[in-house]
Amino acid sequence: MRKFLYAMVALFATFTLTSCLLGVGSDENPDDVGNTSGFKVNVSSTVISADGEDTAIFSVLYNGEDVTAQSTLYNATTDEPCSSMSFSTTIAGLYPFYVTYDQYKSEVITITAVSNIDLSNKDEEGLSVALSTNLVQVGKNSATFIIRYNGKVLSADEIKNVKIYDAADDSQAQISDTQSVGSTFHYVVVSDNGTDYLLPAYSANQTGTKSFWVGYKLSNTRENPVSITAVNSQIPSSPVDSQPTNTNFVHRVLLTQMTGVRCGYCPLLKVALHELAEDSNYNNKYVHTAVHGKAFDNIFNVSVDGRDLGNILNVAGSYPYIFYDLADSHSGGYDPERNLEYLHSHIDSRLKNQARAGIAARTELKDNMLLVRTSVKVSHTGEYLVGAWLVESDLYAKQANNTELREDYLDYHNNVVRLADSNTTNFLGHSLGTIAKGERADHLFVMELDPSWKTENCHLVLFVSTVQFNKLTITNTVRTSSLTSGVEFEYR
Repeated sequence: MRKFLYAMVALFATFTLTSCLLGVGSDENPDDVGNTSGFKVNVSSTVISADGEDTAIFSVLYNGEDVTAQSTLYNATTDEPCSSMSFSTTIAGLYPFYVTYDQYKSEVITITAVSNIDLSNKDEEGLSVALSTNLVQVGKNSATFIIRYNGKVLSADEIKNVKIYDAADDSQAQISDTQSVGSTFHYVVVSDNGTDYLLPAYSANQTGTKSFWVGYKLSNTRENPVSITAVNSQIPSSPVDSQPTNTNFVHRVLLTQMTGVRCGYCPLLKVALHELAEDSNYNNKYVHTAVHGKAFDNIFNVSVDGRDLGNILNVAGSYPYIFYDLADSHSGGYDPERNLEYLHSHIDSRLKNQARAGIAARTELKDNMLLVRTSVKVSHTGEYLVGAWLVESDLYAKQANNTELREDYLDYHNNVVRLADSNTTNFLGHSLGTIAKGERADHLFVMELDPSWKTENCHLVLFVSTVQFNKLTITNTVRTSSLTSGVEFEYR
């Protein structure tokens, strides 16, 4: 496992030297390196990878004797005792601790947990910016900027010539040489394969979303800023993989129904979808979503950046209509029996192809703010994208009906898309970059819920896209049972 070192630039050398800290009440002389008297706390490393495996191990000496077993490690933020004298985490951030033994108490020892940062060369031209995360917790973790020029990460000397600007007013950000929780920008050192890189990092002291662009030499990223959202709630950790060597994922098709309450012939497709859901041979082979287009619905239609999602996806404007993985499609203007035959054949056809990725997720819901950490694991090396849609069920509205169908459920609308966070260009997802076979990549979604939505009737639909047969398409889809229940990787 590659080990990344993350530290304050001005105190980078000092971090290594002060991993051994004096305790309050010690009679030890700090300048006497060979002195073994008094109370001393050692920590294996003040910087660990936020991968759940790398561990900071605390040990305690008193007058040269190991008294670790008689000592207690405390969380310095809550003053609560820890269950052991070691610490690991899957969430990047700053974690303060102190240690007690008998009447002695150490100074605060801050452990910095960092995400693995990709410093590899890219096949690209000009200036580019990548982030270690697009979501930070106020007063806790940071988002690190990885700045490349012509595909190479800028060196420690070159980075000093980079300027970062707030996209809201084009004001230049000041980058501090010292790191502190809640500061705005500071430098961090990341070591990779024996080379130390100096990277700007952003931490927040208040909630909200900030966008930034970067200038270097005669280039800038003003037209392509990066955004970081700061929240108060805890950021979900990365899902645990119960079968890390398995890449044979359960495959499901994303069905997207184009409909509306004023669409008189939409019941023809809706009845077929209802029968499909009742069929035990098929109801676990797909995930259903319903997009209510504004042309036929001003109640449940959804907008993305001021544009109607129905018009974006359904350019032809045909209703009823159905998409399979936002790729294959057909009109639903037939009788229910014929529609059901089409549903069966299209699902069967798409499931003949192996799912090239699996999806797991964890969520955190607080005060109408939903945080979703998705993890995508792949069976084939390639470029991948991930999207998240929030849907709501059990919505009542009288359905227009120009048919002879009179089923009671036609006036209830399920899996209605309320929020679509999957890239405003092609809606096939946000880029995860290149992922190697068997590896994983995470993406954090931040969704602000409308207070009128009934969260108990909502769940998430998550999908991953990649290039297959020279075409970008959705390769797998999952759904959660609620907004507060995540989903694990599902294998065959």
